[in-house]
Amino acid sequence: MTEQRTATVVVEWQGELLGAVGPFAAQSPYWAQVGEVAAAASRAAGVPLAVLRLLSVAGGEGGRGGEAVYLAVAAERPTGALAPADTADVGHPLRLRWASADGLAAEWAWADGELAELGRPRSGPVEQVRSWNLSALSRFPTADGPVWLKSTPPFAVPEAAVIARAGGVDPGLVPRVLAADGRRVLLADVPGTDCWGVPEDGMLTAVDRWAAVQAAAAADGPGGLADCSPTALAERFPALVERLRPELSEAEYAQARELAEWLPELASHLERCGLPSTLVHGDFHPGNWRFDGERTTVLDFSDAAWGHPALDGLRPKPFLSPERWADVRSRWAAAWRTLLPDSRPEEALELAGPLVHVHFALRYQEFLDGIEPSEHPYHAGDPVAEVRRALRKALSSNSGSRPLGAGRELYRALMWGGEGTAAAVLDDWAARVQPGYSERLAAAASYDTFTAQSAQEQDLLECELYALSRTADVLALEFQPPYGDGPVRDGVRMGVGREEFAAFFARLGMTEVGAADGFDPFLHEIAELVPAEDPDAPIELLDVLWPGFVFGELLFTRAGVRVRAGARVAEPGWADASPMYWAHRRRGRRPVDLSHGWGSNSQWSTRHRMDFRTADGDRLNVVLSPERLSNHHQVEQLTRAEAEELLRHRCLLRRPVGLPELVADSQSAMDFLPFRWTLPEPGACVGGCRDHEAD
Repeated sequence: MTEQRTATVVVEWQGELLGAVGPFAAQSPYWAQVGEVAAAASRAAGVPLAVLRLLSVAGGEGGRGGEAVYLAVAAERPTGALAPADTADVGHPLRLRWASADGLAAEWAWADGELAELGRPRSGPVEQVRSWNLSALSRFPTADGPVWLKSTPPFAVPEAAVIARAGGVDPGLVPRVLAADGRRVLLADVPGTDCWGVPEDGMLTAVDRWAAVQAAAAADGPGGLADCSPTALAERFPALVERLRPELSEAEYAQARELAEWLPELASHLERCGLPSTLVHGDFHPGNWRFDGERTTVLDFSDAAWGHPALDGLRPKPFLSPERWADVRSRWAAAWRTLLPDSRPEEALELAGPLVHVHFALRYQEFLDGIEPSEHPYHAGDPVAEVRRALRKALSSNSGSRPLGAGRELYRALMWGGEGTAAAVLDDWAARVQPGYSERLAAAASYDTFTAQSAQEQDLLECELYALSRTADVLALEFQPPYGDGPVRDGVRMGVGREEFAAFFARLGMTEVGAADGFDPFLHEIAELVPAEDPDAPIELLDVLWPGFVFGELLFTRAGVRVRAGARVAEPGWADASPMYWAHRRRGRRPVDLSHGWGSNSQWSTRHRMDFRTADGDRLNVVLSPERLSNHHQVEQLTRAEAEELLRHRCLLRRPVGLPELVADSQSAMDFLPFRWTLPEPGACVGGCRDHEAD
């Protein structure tokens, strides 16, 4: 895409479209920079013109380049030659004040009136600088120097109030307001230059001075500012994801929903960093800092809100070199540590990365919702682009890490990493966590070592193994029926081959489960059932469809197998299709685990089912507070044998005798609660049982 912008200007006079002048080659590629366009069009038309708004643009993107067509109003009938213009001026309810001839005249008349009252009447023609859907900026010459009129839309913040609030703490950091009326404000000139690429370190005083303003403003409350706190952003994001679904791929949509579930927890982690919710600038980058060699002034408060200061702390990063960003980051963190010694500003910056893009995705959608369609090219695609940036940032983030937190990060990376990236994600993660990760999990590798741990340590190990098992579940989807066009409950496919699958868990010290001595419900999950002619034929293992793994004595995950059996042993539609308990994802059948139906904060406290194959026998579902099967199987209308079978196979093999009306794939079948059943029962433990303290 070329950065060159050409401008054609359609001329209006006294409500009539007369024709067009141009096209002109513009020095600035940015559509909103209309000063040179107005000047060139005025020369061509022979009379002063003021640009009202963008009518259309061909080519270009991101607010720059291409062939732009504008509408301008003439101060008097043009004398220059005009080309025919095939344009109709159709009104729109979202048209902004300055985008119409009468509205712009009213803005300028207000400014002239205020300047007259101030004793600084305008001394020459108004000079347009910028005009678009987010603001109109014009320079008014006076004998005492230029004055700036800035007009902003209804979805912007009235800047004078925010400037007054910040100026109450640091008057020298903000521009001087000469007059204000709602969303229009007259500002005194601020000498210097915008800080794009400015090498002087003096401009960096904006960073720590703004932090001081924020620390002081935190005590005063929002004061009418929009709530853009991490919690509020997390609450608003799911609705935006649904709105943007047509623009997202299926993988991106799934990833965005995962991100939405995680955001409340991210908000909690940010809160623990010790930085307060406060006044945030909203667009705190060097282009909005002005430096004259001695003084730094912060400009443009129209996006101000009430939120986390890390939103401003991270905003300069995309506009700076890595070296300059390191300076800014260090200065920002040092400022907040000085202001709040117990805070953790560096951690806040690391955590807030995805949230910054969530914030801008929501803000860009507000822009689009508040402007007329001809202005949409300025922001079209911006909300979904910011969602994608949030996903990429979340993928690389270690937000929420704790000791033994890597399994959760791996699952999140797989779900947010996009199609075709799973193998690379696995390799990168394994290289990063090893050595040490397998050794840390080894405390769970035998019944004796696991039960010797404190209850807190057992919880940590169980939650980590559960998080890791979700990765195994999602990788196994590739090998699960149905393979053709049949109904699929979970269509996510990671594209990782079976050898890569097995090699990954081998790197963690696990051993693959194979066919071994035939079918074993401890090691094997029935995924496909071939009916045997003899209805009493026992279960015969035919094939291993996806691998399972053991970690010492501990069963990590069962292998999926194809079997043959008689209908009175394993009934078709039940053994291979009824809900699978202690499972998070399955391709062709309902999984049921205790994380389902919970938000991000809660679902990751789910514990892995701990099954051990010891020299003294199998220990199934070793839990903190086990319940005897006999206490509950009758309530569920199962026989004792059915209850034990459910615990061993993790699914019902046949229609229960006591519930002949039950349908395998039904809510009733999902409502069994076997998650605390254990074998052997507490009174029958050999060699000691796990402490039965309450959860």
